Amino acid sequence: MRVTFNERKFQAKDSFKEKFTQKLSKFDKIFDDTAEATVTLSLIKDTYVVELTIFYKDTIFRVEESDSDIWTAMDELMENLKKQIRKYKTKIENKLKKANAIRETFEDFSTDAEEKDTVYLPEETEFTVARSKVIALKPMFVDEAILQMNLLGHAFFAFRNAETDQINIVYKRKDDKYGILETE
Repeated sequence: MRVTFNERKFQAKDSFKEKFTQKLSKFDKIFDDTAEATVTLSLIKDTYVVELTIFYKDTIFRVEESDSDIWTAMDELMENLKKQIRKYKTKIENKLKKANAIRETFEDFSTDAEEKDTVYLPEETEFTVARSKVIALKPMFVDEAILQMNLLGHAFFAFRNAETDQINIVYKRKDDKYGILETE
């Protein structure tokens, strides 16, 4: 795994970077050489913030911890990364077990498209796009997309539904439940 350190508002000691890389190498049996890890270290009002983002194939793992002691923050971050990986692995294993039954069910299920009323909004004179991002829509099940959204810490996540082969968006609602937007 390739590790990159970004430091903000302070310079971390080489001993910390070496120890962090050593602890991260324990995950080499999970991640191969194509994995990229970005570690962001920052100091905010006497509190060290350690952020770790791992890009591996089509999955992103993101963990953030803060503490007044940078070594404690690193240890807590590694524990949370273990929990995230374990949770993700369990969800994927469960999905693989259920995948065949779900596919068979949806092959038999067919629906007629219902006509929906179209709502027209008044034209706006000017739109400002603050950021543009290109994403690859990986086929996955809804539960897997929700898990990926939570791993990223986002409020929504776009994906290609493996069951319907349609583009969907999952989102977290204010009542801590999840919603899904489906396209026609």
